[in-house]
Amino acid sequence: MDSSVRLAESADHRAACRLYAEADALHSRERPDRFRPTDRPARSRRLFDAHLADPEQALFVAEVDGDVVGLVRVQALERLEVPDVPALTPRRYAMVQELVVARTHQRRGIATRLMTEAHRWARDRGLTQIGLSVYDFDQPALRLYQKLGYAPDSHRLSTTLDSTTDH
Repeated sequence: MDSSVRLAESADHRAACRLYAEADALHSRERPDRFRPTDRPARSRRLFDAHLADPEQALFVAEVDGDVVGLVRVQALERLEVPDVPALTPRRYAMVQELVVARTHQRRGIATRLMTEAHRWARDRGLTQIGLSVYDFDQPALRLYQKLGYAPDSHRLSTTLDSTTDH
């Protein structure tokens, strides 16, 4: 198995869409309140190319024997001074916006290699913190992120409201 990680190119759009579609299908099964099945391309060419052109982001793909089997998109973000909320510290940090590995290639170290590249990209920009969001249903991803040293720093909670609920 010959594998590598590289920066994505515009020509990777179709392969990336296959990966995104697989992840989107999982999300629509597990969270139909937030995601829905679709027969359209998983990401528009315009959005994909915008990610590639943005100097504050990087999109890396993992290839095995010449086939794209995973991707990670990382973004540098900045919170400036907030005069109306002086307790907030201005900071620059990175966020992993997307990590997808084809189901057929999971548990082979590909996600770890992609995350290593995302970490390297952030460090090269002088960023000292990287974060991400993950749904609770995705236990394999949670285990991976914990193995890589990620830990919760907040919890986002939600509830479903209906006409008979008083809370």
